[in-house]
Amino acid sequence: MKIRKELLQAFLDKYGITAAILAREMHTDEQEIKTLLDGGAVNEATARKFIYYFGADEAVKMIDWAAMGKEIPNIGKG
Repeated sequence: MKIRKELLQAFLDKYGITAAILAREMHTDEQEIKTLLDGGAVNEATARKFIYYFGADEAVKMIDWAAMGKEIPNIGKG
């Protein structure tokens, strides 16, 4: 999974937390958060933790669907 790194950085800045704090709260390795902040892809386990931490409604906004060659899911609409 890849995310729109500027949105994750804005979240960190808004709440004054570091990658290390977010990693601890998500129960993942700090390097995984740094990978996201650098625009890299993380594995499925980290992706699941990210979605669980932020909730699906927020996570779907932060995921970089275009970078993964996917369309934004049309969940709950229609």
